[in-house]
Amino acid sequence: MPSLRARGLRKAYGDCVSLDDASLTLTPGRVHALVGENGAGKSTLIRCLCGLVAPDAGSVTVDESELPPGDVRAALGAGIGVVHQHFMLAEALTVAENVVLGAEPRRGLFGWMLDRAAMDARVRSLAEARGMPVDPSATVASLGVGERQRVEILKVLHRGATVVLLDEPTAVLSPAEVTELLAAIRAMAAQGAAVLLVTHKLDEVFAVADEITVLRRGKVALTTEVAATSHEAVVAAVVGDAQHTVSGKAVEAEGAAGEALSVRDLRGGGAGPFTLTLRAGEVLGVAGVEGNGQRALLEMLSGMRPCEAGTITLGGEDVTRETVAGRRARGVGFVPEDREGHGLFGELTVAENLALGEVATATLGGRYDGAAAREVAAEAIARFDVRPTDPDAVLASLSGGNQQKVLMARELRTATRLLLVAQPTRGVDLRAAEVIRGALRGLRAKGVAVVLVSSELDELRALSDRVMVLRRGAVVGEVPASEATDATLGAWMVGG
Repeated sequence: MPSLRARGLRKAYGDCVSLDDASLTLTPGRVHALVGENGAGKSTLIRCLCGLVAPDAGSVTVDESELPPGDVRAALGAGIGVVHQHFMLAEALTVAENVVLGAEPRRGLFGWMLDRAAMDARVRSLAEARGMPVDPSATVASLGVGERQRVEILKVLHRGATVVLLDEPTAVLSPAEVTELLAAIRAMAAQGAAVLLVTHKLDEVFAVADEITVLRRGKVALTTEVAATSHEAVVAAVVGDAQHTVSGKAVEAEGAAGEALSVRDLRGGGAGPFTLTLRAGEVLGVAGVEGNGQRALLEMLSGMRPCEAGTITLGGEDVTRETVAGRRARGVGFVPEDREGHGLFGELTVAENLALGEVATATLGGRYDGAAAREVAAEAIARFDVRPTDPDAVLASLSGGNQQKVLMARELRTATRLLLVAQPTRGVDLRAAEVIRGALRGLRAKGVAVVLVSSELDELRALSDRVMVLRRGAVVGEVPASEATDATLGAWMVGG
């Protein structure tokens, strides 16, 4: 008997239809994968299922009982739990405190004292039963990303969830941690949970899922047993045309490959020392579990973070003390991991965000030239297939993947010498990811050097000449991309 059934869900925001007669069934003991392009309706569907959004039409039932639309409490009471892509943990609290928050065991005459022993024991027992070992007394701030992901899942399970919705749960994990998490997902299903796995990674779908649903432009394009379909069929359903894959090395750079970047004994932000040289048209891939110095390295190279020691030379000139603006004027583009915090302004339009990197072509007599900015934006929108296609659309109204395409479009125009890019395709659908990767290959062909930080090892192998691995703020290994196996990179990443 289905545990959760969504029938004919429709949700529109003004003239934009996010869901159009979408239906989905989740069954106890099975893993159901949900895939689709950015803007296909996946996030809206999850919000409807967990009560964060009320659909305009359709229904959601759990064990044949219809849930009131837009009622989070009712969804929680029915056993629906969501593990969001971005961690929602209190770092100053312990693992146990995070897991039981809001349902803490108490002791004393009037239950006014927190029973820490019972709390730790409860969480330890749950973790062992679910095959997700954690230290209940450890503070969340001391945990790695894989351990934090376990805590998020344990939070949901502690609240009695029988329907578990997982939104891109492997996005920040190392290969070993991905393997462990997929095993935990299978274990959850084996113990009777109905699991919905939202992912862009088709290898995960075929490794762990029993069923798959593909959304395209708000409609269900495919629902089938995983065993009855193929990678090619799923891709075709996602994009609606020919297959897009992570493949193909970039063509060699035109002209002589002189030195583009030289870094010597660079330190800052608790990371380093870094020493590296990059030729024009060369792509250096940087792997590592998140939080191991990747962000500090890119921020020092871009000028956003001051260097505590060492030197940075760009095209033979020392830029160690140069500002961000000075480095951008020299042709350095930067795509940060945190696009909302450091890359884009959600309240501005697409054209205005693109103009931030195109002052010369978007100003007239020192004033913002809206017509020129929209012309620049129209070109970028067409090149990167940004949706919607309106240059005057407010950026915050775009999906995360389309926002990423806007950021990439702006920084690729700036990067005439060096591009620093972190997680360029994270949370981006198959079609958009290939557009972005194609643009990166095009940069290399023009002789632009690239420092590429990515948690996607296939992506690093496909785009890079060399891959180096960071752990605890230091370089622990480097290998030609053609020799960068999962086993080698994974061992360096986790210290094996």
